[in-house]
Amino acid sequence: MISFVTDKTWREKCYDFIKDKAHIYEDHKTFSYIGIIEDNKILGVIYFCDYDGNNIFIHAALDTPRACNLRVIKLMFDYIFNQIKCNRATITCDVDNKKAIKLSEGLGFEREGTMKKMLYFKNKFADAAVYGLQKEDCKWVKV
Repeated sequence: MISFVTDKTWREKCYDFIKDKAHIYEDHKTFSYIGIIEDNKILGVIYFCDYDGNNIFIHAALDTPRACNLRVIKLMFDYIFNQIKCNRATITCDVDNKKAIKLSEGLGFEREGTMKKMLYFKNKFADAAVYGLQKEDCKWVKV
């Protein structure tokens, strides 16, 4: 059975799981996360950082599509828009990452632009697509 964790017990394990997969370069001291766990194994992590009172950045790494179910989607958006009261959320991903783009757009995020050579992985720079979702446009939770 899939469960979700947000406590200190899983914090470092979840950070280690996502940092390379989601191209997180800094050791964010203040981040929040939702760990998606099954049988003590991490299936995915939703990582939130750079919260400024208005916006929060979301990074995700999922080893299986089962990790992104309706329950985790609702938890994610409830946290963003109801608990910490953001007005918007931002996702960046490699412009060539078709799965991340499809997921972002399927969640209701709109493409807002491209940042040239923003990401560095596999020993080269890559362009990042920038996606945003406004609180009033979120279809997943009542705000």
